Amino acid sequence: MNPILAERRPLLEGIAEREEEGFVILSPASSKPVRRVLHVNAYGGRSVWEKVKNGLVPPHQLLGCLELVRMGYEVAMAEPLPDFYLYRKPLPHDLRLLSFVRSWLGPDGIIYCGHNVLFWLPMLAALGAIRSPIVSLLYAREPLDWSRAHRGIIALTPAAEEQARKLAPKAKISHLGWGVALPSFPLLEYRPQFFLSCGIANRDFRTLSEAAALSGLPLRVICPGIPAGLQWPANADVVDGGNGWNVDAKRITFHDLLHQHYAASTASLIILKEDAIEYTANGFTNLIEALALGRPVIVTRTGALTGEIDVEKAGCGIHVPPGDPRSIAAAMNALARDPQMAQELGQKGRQLCERNYNIDRYARDLHRFFESL
Repeated sequence: MNPILAERRPLLEGIAEREEEGFVILSPASSKPVRRVLHVNAYGGRSVWEKVKNGLVPPHQLLGCLELVRMGYEVAMAEPLPDFYLYRKPLPHDLRLLSFVRSWLGPDGIIYCGHNVLFWLPMLAALGAIRSPIVSLLYAREPLDWSRAHRGIIALTPAAEEQARKLAPKAKISHLGWGVALPSFPLLEYRPQFFLSCGIANRDFRTLSEAAALSGLPLRVICPGIPAGLQWPANADVVDGGNGWNVDAKRITFHDLLHQHYAASTASLIILKEDAIEYTANGFTNLIEALALGRPVIVTRTGALTGEIDVEKAGCGIHVPPGDPRSIAAAMNALARDPQMAQELGQKGRQLCERNYNIDRYARDLHRFFESL
């Protein structure tokens, strides 16, 4: 058996699965559902659910849906929708969900959108054609179409909460920090061999390559395709992890990422391009997964992420300014010189996830938010 699947088997207990009108429906296995939810995102649906079941994707990528099912919800998983504000392909987009919303969800069910991908459904809600509450999630200061038609908005960072209150002053808004599915992240012995960078979105590989040259320390970089036009020093091992997001088919499996890469890492580097207006919270997934594994982190102080988790105040890592390879190299050298300190930082990161940044806590807060609508 896939070892990570064995680790996750308890996460799938108590959940029944069926198909209805082309949707995957997850229900409590031994009780009658108390409420229905239609979950929509730019990823998800049957593909991600199958990957979760087979140990290829951590369950928190479903944003609390599995935990909601254990609380008594019935959750329908919609197939992915592209970000409407990016691609502007209006038909059919989320209009294809309308029939299912009316026939299955009903006025008491909730449309739970994992980001800002909806267009037609909130517009129809504004016109009174849909009575189901619509709740979308914001990471930072990104746009949200038909924001005032939302009954609720979930903010993953303080910047997102400010944005939500600006966009939808009459909506119910709650700041809920995201979290990992802790059983998928075992406590690994700290055996530092190299620094690790394995993020995808908005990463500043040029600054990272310069920092690697300055530090001279072993660095492993897992990229979504090898960045063009960069000179990497000999101490940097650059690996093409495959294009796409964490939920896509990658060249490095989730199990191997944990047990071959994170397991041997001195610290996780989350080096981002400057985002002074906090438009994104890029690096959130990378950060909480590294913390869950008990690894210290070096994080660029930019974007909305550092407003949510200040790793220095939390005692689990080091912040560096954007575009500053000397500060990154200095942080790497500090951790490499004092492995006991680095290990203690990692332990505090794990404790932070156990205390707050875990999917069970997130789902409990999400349930209370849904009940308040």
